[in-house]
Amino acid sequence: MKHFTMRELIKSPTAQRLGISNEPTEAVKANLTALVEHILDPLREAWGAPIVVTSGYRSPALNKAVHGAASSQ
Repeated sequence: MKHFTMRELIKSPTAQRLGISNEPTEAVKANLTALVEHILDPLREAWGAPIVVTSGYRSPALNKAVHGAASSQ
């Protein structure tokens, strides 16, 4: 992970405000790492400028709290 950190992918002011854990499982961390290595880092390289991630991951509890789609990946 060259241009992104796990911390920025899981950061959620809403989770903090509501006291909801947004800590991913090891399997989810592996998927996020693959996303960054295969998609986001190459996209950032091609774009040539920073890309801001506003919602990289929501735990099931956080997704429910924000009324996210039940089928959300």
